[in-house]
Amino acid sequence: MKELASIYQQIYVTCLDREFETVLINLLEYNSSKYVEIPIRRFLHKYITTREEFWCQFRKCSSFDDAFNLYYQYEKNKCELIDSLWDDLSFALDNGPLRCDLGIIMKDSMTF
Repeated sequence: MKELASIYQQIYVTCLDREFETVLINLLEYNSSKYVEIPIRRFLHKYITTREEFWCQFRKCSSFDDAFNLYYQYEKNKCELIDSLWDDLSFALDNGPLRCDLGIIMKDSMTF
């Protein structure tokens, strides 16, 4: 239980968008196996790294154009990370009942 509590804490500390945080928490409540937890932990680590790189580069921006371009790229990178998580989870859970549920959860949460 301690290990599972720490994944919830890690999700919270990562400061994800509230909607995506909810998706991950719901997914873990549905299936807390290592096949779900490990890709999520990897995703959270990459997400934090991406955010830190953004802020380091943002501090160096000398114009609004640079800042907006950097932010646009940052948002694209976050989308790519989510796509990568989706692929990792789909691969890990390819033959389970969670596959259909995961697709619904992700699709509903990422609809703009």
